[in-house]
Amino acid sequence: MAITEKITIIKEESKQYPPLPENFYQIELLDVNAKQAETYGSKKNKDTKEKEYETILAFQYTLLGGKNKEGEDLRGRNVWDNFVPAMLYVGKKGKNKLYKIVEALLDRELTQEEEAMGIDQDFLNELIGRQMRIGTENKEGKTGGNVFTNAESYYPAETQLESLTDEEKDKATVKNKKEDEAKTGTSDVGGIEYPEEEINPDDVPF
Repeated sequence: MAITEKITIIKEESKQYPPLPENFYQIELLDVNAKQAETYGSKKNKDTKEKEYETILAFQYTLLGGKNKEGEDLRGRNVWDNFVPAMLYVGKKGKNKLYKIVEALLDRELTQEEEAMGIDQDFLNELIGRQMRIGTENKEGKTGGNVFTNAESYYPAETQLESLTDEEKDKATVKNKKEDEAKTGTSDVGGIEYPEEEINPDDVPF
């Protein structure tokens, strides 16, 4: 069956997003997802026949303000936290990343009851739309050549900024699987390399 309607197919240029200036930014948690990934120990142990997997979390933060050195508004830019283990623990360096993210979004420490009960998908989903502040650091990707913006520190929001509009949320949302897989960590959809947080079992107190 041939195409009967009139159509025009044009070339779409890939979008390039320079890394964000290293700074502190207030963000809104736009989305959180879970997936399975091979464990640190399994990757390091080449003799293991059966690979071991764990659940990891990916958080998408959307900036609510800030400007770059050219004075351009950074509201709507994205930063991802990928390879966050779906476990709470206090290691040699203190509370792990999941602890820090959750408590910054809650603007309080987790209660003993919450720690004992654990964090489930409903708890995490309720964090979507909350605000916090992140400190960023720019790092060169593992393959070299590209510089990516990573979240390195987490703080509660001192005041609440104007929330993202539905239009802003739609613009910042990854639209399909192909685009999602193309996120390889700058700070926006496309051309992003997710910085993987290598979890050393020696840092985990069990």
